[in-house]
Amino acid sequence: MNIEEIIKHSNELKPKSHKRFVENLVTLLDQIESSVMLRGPYRLVLDSNIIMRLEDYRQGKINEGVLSILLAFMLIKKLPHHVDLVIRPSVFYEYLRLRNVKSTREHWEKFKELKSIIEDELGSVLFFDGIETYAGAEYYLNLIQDDADKITKTLHSYEQRDWRFNFIQPPGCGFSGIPAKNGEFIIVPPVFAAEGLYKEIELKYFNKHTASRFFIEHIEKRVTECKLNDQQIISRYGTNSKYLLTKVLKLTAKGNLEGLADLDIFSICNVQTQFINQSHGRYVPASIGLSIDSNLANALSFYSSIRLTSPKMGGNEHNIDDNMAEMEAFFHDQSRVKEGEERFKQAIQSSKDFLKELSSKMSAQ
Repeated sequence: MNIEEIIKHSNELKPKSHKRFVENLVTLLDQIESSVMLRGPYRLVLDSNIIMRLEDYRQGKINEGVLSILLAFMLIKKLPHHVDLVIRPSVFYEYLRLRNVKSTREHWEKFKELKSIIEDELGSVLFFDGIETYAGAEYYLNLIQDDADKITKTLHSYEQRDWRFNFIQPPGCGFSGIPAKNGEFIIVPPVFAAEGLYKEIELKYFNKHTASRFFIEHIEKRVTECKLNDQQIISRYGTNSKYLLTKVLKLTAKGNLEGLADLDIFSICNVQTQFINQSHGRYVPASIGLSIDSNLANALSFYSSIRLTSPKMGGNEHNIDDNMAEMEAFFHDQSRVKEGEERFKQAIQSSKDFLKELSSKMSAQ
């Protein structure tokens, strides 16, 4: 579908659908722009909802989702960066409707089917992260299923638990806190309470550190929303968080787990973690999460800002060389930020030029 056809179909959308079309396009462009703060090469990691819309398109259904996706890929091809398309095992798992493959033949058929949908509709070669063989797919999908069961069980236990918590605790209670005025007790803010209450879950596929952020935020939300807890302390020491991560990985009204692939994509695609991973010249291709799910998009956006902390200087004369090395590393990180800001400006300009071209063509119709 060319740009004129996309414009034609977008003009035929109902007002609410047209609004979502614009919102989807802005969301996709924002994900692309923010990720070029990282050094390339670039991997575009597709979320399940991208694939679902392309499946609809192949079946002859044209909606606001697929129109925004096709437009976004037109922009991607105009960028001065080579971008590979990648499918993660968790996305393949969701494509299989949350089950494993049972044979080499079934794997090959589903593999070809997914590859055809994306390559034919987007005009780009698709790559897979470890699931290109039956053995690889079976291995990763088994791990994902095991983790999914543990995550579901954990979130169900959070629903049934009593979240009453005393924010005033004695020192050495096992929780971090802020000294109270009398000095005899500490005040434990809700986020510190959540960190102390969280019990690590042994996961085999998903990153345990990243997953813990999701669970801790679920706990913080429940502790904060418990009406029996001290509302004054919650009001004063709460984080005013929108609890973005609880909207990404959650249980549905029917008790089913939702957001497995989103957890995976967030783990490898958030800019903050990747910026650290690319430090000191380490070769780590930048992964760009691409999704029209507003919850995942908002979470990725929130964790896309890069913060540098200058090293602490001091110590005796024997620490001088170490201090200088740390300062040099800090200056190197600063130079990477400046490089990223230039790429970011270029991406913003490319988006503006593309939207200007789009607007001009829409006016002409």
